[in-house]
Amino acid sequence: MTSDTLLEELKSNRLLTSEQILSIEHYERQKPVSLYIYVKTLLYLSITAVIGGLGVLVYENINTAGHIVLISTLSLITIGCLLFVFRKGLPYSPSQVIHPTAYLDTILLLGCLLFLVVEGYAQYQFEVFGTRYGLGTLIPAVFFLILAYRFDHQGVLSLGLSSLASWVGLTVTPNQIMVQNDFTDQSVIITALVFGSSVLVLAKALEVRGIKPHFNTTYLLVAGTLYLLAATAGLITHEGWKIVYTLLVAAGCWYFYVNARRGESLLFLLISLIFGYITLTYLIFNNLSLEIGAFLGSLYFLVSAAGVVWFLLNYKKIVGHR
Repeated sequence: MTSDTLLEELKSNRLLTSEQILSIEHYERQKPVSLYIYVKTLLYLSITAVIGGLGVLVYENINTAGHIVLISTLSLITIGCLLFVFRKGLPYSPSQVIHPTAYLDTILLLGCLLFLVVEGYAQYQFEVFGTRYGLGTLIPAVFFLILAYRFDHQGVLSLGLSSLASWVGLTVTPNQIMVQNDFTDQSVIITALVFGSSVLVLAKALEVRGIKPHFNTTYLLVAGTLYLLAATAGLITHEGWKIVYTLLVAAGCWYFYVNARRGESLLFLLISLIFGYITLTYLIFNNLSLEIGAFLGSLYFLVSAAGVVWFLLNYKKIVGHR
């Protein structure tokens, strides 16, 4: 219900006088509007543009520019960003920390992304890690996770988790990833399932102990989505394990639904419904003939469209919004 509709309803029920209505309407037109979200979005877009521009600069001058000079310049900027956040940031606390400097989290994210640029450039040009590619993902993973907890930054936490997932994949299944580039291999899928579920268990344990409980959202988005992607890929690509992967997808969808209800999160509810819908659709149509599938398909998607309409009308009740 919009503010105008609410005012009209209050006026029609004679709960407010005309003078009060005019006063409220004047306040609504003149009240300040928060630009925090818009400014922060512009800052993140600016960081993306800067990192993209630096990537293009490095790519176009990889064989002509002075490598030592370029790496040194990028390294100095990275160190400067990190020194700034260590100097201006508040001390560590297991609860949520609101830093006094509004753009500190932006500078920290910029420094972490620059760190990845420097590391990638050094590996490409000087092969500082040789063929130990896992080391190149483990170092930023540990570094970013430490920084995320030290400065209470969920964006850096997601970078650390992504790097950690890459390290686990390169360590456990290097041949499938580096040589065959096969992400549907059974060992890759099992690795992703074990990693995702392990991170979720760790996140729950940290939440129970009161260590950055608000980080659970990022853990669930990164590790939980990876878990569901792996389980869904296993369901589609490994027919003999259909029942197992179906149960795994169902468990993941249920966990997202529980967290959606607990945190009143529409995003978690959508993730649960999307993966559940994909799984249900695959199970229904996988073993049907083309003729039967075509006949049932129109009816199924018609019912699905009605379900979408029902969901849009009732999602607040589902997630527990008052």
